[in-house]
Amino acid sequence: MTVHNAFRRLSVIVSLSVGLVAIVDGPAMAQNVRLEQGTPLEPNGNGVPALRTFITNAFDSISVQAALTMIAVHARINITFDPTLPGIDARITIPAHDRTAATALLEIARVTRFRINVLPSGQVVVLPAAPVRASAHPPSDSAAAESIQKLPVIRTEAARQERLSFGVLPSVGTLSVSGRDVAPASHYLAQADLLRSVQLLPGIEARNDYSAGLNVRGGEADQNLILLDGYPIYNPFHLGGLFGTFMEPMVGRADVYTGGFPARFDGRLSSVLDVRSAEETRSALHGTAEVSLLSTTMSLGSAVNGGRGSWMIAGRRTYADAVAALAKQVVPYHFGDAQVHFTHLLPGDARIALTAYTGLDVIGVYNFTDRYSVNWGNRLLGGTLTKSFPNGLSLLGHQMGDSTRVEQQASISRFGIDAKIASNSTTVSNEANDFRVAGALSSYTPAHVRSVGYEVASQQLTYNSSELLPLFPNSAYAQRNVSGSVYYDDVWRASQKLIVEAGGRVDALAESHWVGVLPRLSVKYLINDNVAVTGAFGDYAQWVRSLSREDVPLRITDFWIGSDSIFPVSRARHYVLGLERWVNPHRTFRVEGFYKIYRDLLEPNPRDDANRPGDEFLPLAGRAYGGDFILRQFESGRFSGWASYTYTVSTRTQPDGYRFFPSQDRRHDLNLVGNWRSDSYALSMRFNAASGTPYTNVLDEYYRRTYDPTTQAYRPFTRDYAYVTGPRDGERLPFAHRLDVSLTKSGHIGGAAVSPFLSIVNIYNAKNAFGYGFDYTASPPKRYSLPQFSFLPTFGATVSW
Repeated sequence: MTVHNAFRRLSVIVSLSVGLVAIVDGPAMAQNVRLEQGTPLEPNGNGVPALRTFITNAFDSISVQAALTMIAVHARINITFDPTLPGIDARITIPAHDRTAATALLEIARVTRFRINVLPSGQVVVLPAAPVRASAHPPSDSAAAESIQKLPVIRTEAARQERLSFGVLPSVGTLSVSGRDVAPASHYLAQADLLRSVQLLPGIEARNDYSAGLNVRGGEADQNLILLDGYPIYNPFHLGGLFGTFMEPMVGRADVYTGGFPARFDGRLSSVLDVRSAEETRSALHGTAEVSLLSTTMSLGSAVNGGRGSWMIAGRRTYADAVAALAKQVVPYHFGDAQVHFTHLLPGDARIALTAYTGLDVIGVYNFTDRYSVNWGNRLLGGTLTKSFPNGLSLLGHQMGDSTRVEQQASISRFGIDAKIASNSTTVSNEANDFRVAGALSSYTPAHVRSVGYEVASQQLTYNSSELLPLFPNSAYAQRNVSGSVYYDDVWRASQKLIVEAGGRVDALAESHWVGVLPRLSVKYLINDNVAVTGAFGDYAQWVRSLSREDVPLRITDFWIGSDSIFPVSRARHYVLGLERWVNPHRTFRVEGFYKIYRDLLEPNPRDDANRPGDEFLPLAGRAYGGDFILRQFESGRFSGWASYTYTVSTRTQPDGYRFFPSQDRRHDLNLVGNWRSDSYALSMRFNAASGTPYTNVLDEYYRRTYDPTTQAYRPFTRDYAYVTGPRDGERLPFAHRLDVSLTKSGHIGGAAVSPFLSIVNIYNAKNAFGYGFDYTASPPKRYSLPQFSFLPTFGATVSW
């Protein structure tokens, strides 16, 4: 750092660039700043867009200088301060909560009595409490020049949100990925896929290459609560789970709770995936376009009204069907997505955020021999209104914290499928319409973050099948579930060593007259500043579930039904114990053990009698136990990545007492993920090795005539295959392994960044199987493998501006 004058103040600019690590390369550049110029910082951010950026950082007994640096990094603003200011090294404690960067700076100013000015350029200057007394004589030009400080640019590194929350929240079973993490870890089939990235984290397993569904610590895919900006999505997959519905440019951050999640989440048994939309903070129009052999994704966005709001829009469409049509071939499938996210700061500093999403899968063939169509997809519209009160609220004469935050949500989420097969001789349809309102009131003090909230939801569910199908019951349902929930959560900093998050919720269902009291508890004990022991306990309930059987290797889509007076609410209990250590500011290690108890899990009854209502499903009990760990290197230089391993034993017990291992019971699962960056290239590699999943062996097959339960007679001139099978899920597939590689070249054409990439799935062409087929017409009978992905190169390009 260059000293302009030994008797002058030494000032520091904290500068950052886009990304997790803020680095200014090249020689230090000096800029002239009059420290006393500018206007006092106001809560509205003085019209500077970056000062309207929302942050949730906690300042947990850290220095004022560290807090200022933290705000600068997360809001991407320049802050000038004198490192010799009295009080700059004083330690402050402000709990985590949502507020703008301007409000966070004013919080610091209030407890330190510093003055904060904003220069016309948008630079923020921190000054002593008392301004320097002006001279009675205006300074000469030379004197004025002497009052200008040269402020060198220095390198500063942003702490990840995980590191910031380490000493503030228990964070049991919590993992996070950002939009920047998504593309390198999951660029397969030339698609950057959030759900594929999440599959590489510990405790989360994929059933096979064709499924983006999440099996979390022994749970089934429909036991995961998937949220987009706080609103539920019922089936976030395309093509039977091959792709996820989330578009990479629209992903700001995703938090995954693999167990012991807090009281504000419920309605599912295994995990929560909380996806937050990206928000554009730059004022000009910016966008991206990703073109590949399979699809094109485009996004546009901009900050508006001087940073008081923002908007982003994105769309994606596959075109394999159109390309095949040019070659006079038929590929009867395509899917598309569209998403809009809008935010705006209203008068009074209330903030509104709106999210809309639609996605559709279409399969259709119409010719002389075949005629079928299958359409399914999601639609979502939700809005959230938040208002922060920096000085807290008073309720019935009681002061609710040093600051208070109020949030109100409303959403409509719909999933629907309509299948017509063989000229409408077989039809299957399912609709899930979810309407809900929710709200929360949170108060913040140095020792407590208390939240109380409610949720009222109505789910209208219809299901109809005109044909006795082997995987789904031949039934019709029309259900309307009305649920009401209240919860309380308290994050208590009991001491410098102990953090406790305690709470619970009460859920009630009108249709089934069920009321559940669900306690939650998470604890973190800090052995030192970098090592902590964690534990959690919780009860969970689920009353909307899929019809899919757990031992089906491929799930084209989910069919949703609800609990009622016949079908009970499913329950689960979690126990988690772990150890977390930060090896250095950019590397963390975590290991957790878990034990889960399931009851009243429902699966379709293969011996369902159409004349006996209520026997369509069988209740299952279950257990899951194991452990997982992750060693993760966050991006701080050329390399980032992680190594994760999961060991899980999952069992289910039928009503007759028979115990089996469901098909997601993958005992060992290892993922190695690495991303290397240079100035011009980025190389990403992902290696997976996993033990085989269970399957049911077919011993023989025979013909039998088809019985029609509606006419109670055998159908003439028809016969179907029937099978003699071994024990349910009594065999296991062989060990599987695969290496994927992706190479991206960075460059520019005009003012746009252009990044062509090459992606290769299964680069050494490992022969992995996701199942077996059997041919008993051959002599001797033959068993053949159903292959997973073989060597598959794809390429594309991303353009951003």
